[in-house]
Amino acid sequence: MIRSRGSVLIIVMWLIMLGLILVTAMAVNIRLSATTVINYNESLHSWSRILASLNKAHMELLINQMPAINVRKTSSFKKTSEENSFDGRALKLSYPGSDGMTIRIMDLSGKLNISGLNEIKIKQFLEHNLGEYNKNIPLMSDAWLDWIDKDDLKRLNGAERQYYKKNNLSYQPRNDNFMSVDEIRLIKGFDEVFKDIDLETVLTLYGKSGTVNPNFASAEVLKMLPGMSEEAAKELIAARKIQPFKNMSEVSIHLSPSVISKVSGWMNFKKSDYYTIIIHADTLKDERSVYAYVEEVKVNNFSKPPTVLRVIPYAKVNIEQ
Repeated sequence: MIRSRGSVLIIVMWLIMLGLILVTAMAVNIRLSATTVINYNESLHSWSRILASLNKAHMELLINQMPAINVRKTSSFKKTSEENSFDGRALKLSYPGSDGMTIRIMDLSGKLNISGLNEIKIKQFLEHNLGEYNKNIPLMSDAWLDWIDKDDLKRLNGAERQYYKKNNLSYQPRNDNFMSVDEIRLIKGFDEVFKDIDLETVLTLYGKSGTVNPNFASAEVLKMLPGMSEEAAKELIAARKIQPFKNMSEVSIHLSPSVISKVSGWMNFKKSDYYTIIIHADTLKDERSVYAYVEEVKVNNFSKPPTVLRVIPYAKVNIEQ
């Protein structure tokens, strides 16, 4: 009888423990479900804010393309695009309200377009940027040209399909223009040279080939131009904040003749039709680099939405204050 009671007691205790385990599991499940719903709602809200900011950025670009118009004083609309130089600084919106988001637009004429560079410019670019690797200029210049030319004929110091196959590399020369700026790292010898450079911040494949607009270029971009130094880049950036440059004569006031002779063929003063839109939270506006939603677009005219060329949902970018 006593053994029977003991067995019943053990069974009851096991049932109680099993019930507790089931209740705990259900509670955890409910909590996880609630957390998932909350996170989903937060993500949905963040995405809706990004979309709203993206539409405002598109509108800003279209407004910038519009001819000058007279707006009645009673209108709430204020065109601020003329005040915005699209150099990466936080925008003053023509239509107010950013819902906790900061919008920045960068004119891609401020980056160096490496698409379609000719042999002379490739060599000039390499001579200025290779530093300790200067002895490799013939090798790297020919390897670059072999990568983008239309054939499989190897130049004297170059590298064609056979080299990449022999070295068990999983790729071969494109024999066409680059598809992305980071593709340059795949060329023989280039990965080591540019290992410490974020190529996305200084190079592009859009706009006028081989030139940079000094009104929009960062110090990092300007330093990559033949003849330019860090001091010269800082001098130009300080000068353009007072008055944007209109031509090479205005730039030459701030640079020595020797620098001008090298860099003049690398600058232009026209705006581009290509832009990078950067959207991030207002709480990050004082940071030097942020993670942001990035979109590259081409603006055709003010009557059509911009054409989206590339989207990077979560990119680390350096920003202009």
